[in-house]
Amino acid sequence: MEKVYFVVGENKVADTLEGAMERARNIAAPLNAKRLNRKPPCAIKADHCYDCKSPERICKAVSIFWGKPNSQAFEVVLIHEKLGY
Repeated sequence: MEKVYFVVGENKVADTLEGAMERARNIAAPLNAKRLNRKPPCAIKADHCYDCKSPERICKAVSIFWGKPNSQAFEVVLIHEKLGY
C-alpha cells in the first residue's frame, strides 16, 4: 500500500483552525504570491490577504483533513525548524 507523507515545518503548526487560516491567508499566501511573481493585491506589499477576486489569487482553495480518508495510509513528519512560509 502506498503512503502519503506530510513533511511539516514547526512554523506551520497553529493552536486553532482559525489561527492556521489566519497564517495561511495573511503570511504564507502573500509571500508565496510574491515569490511566484503573481500580482494579486496581497503580493504587492506581501502584507495580508485582501480577499480579492484577482485571477492571480493563489488562495482560492483550502484542503482540511479531519481524519484519514478511506484506507489511505498517511504519516505526518514534523521537522523542528521553519520550512517555507
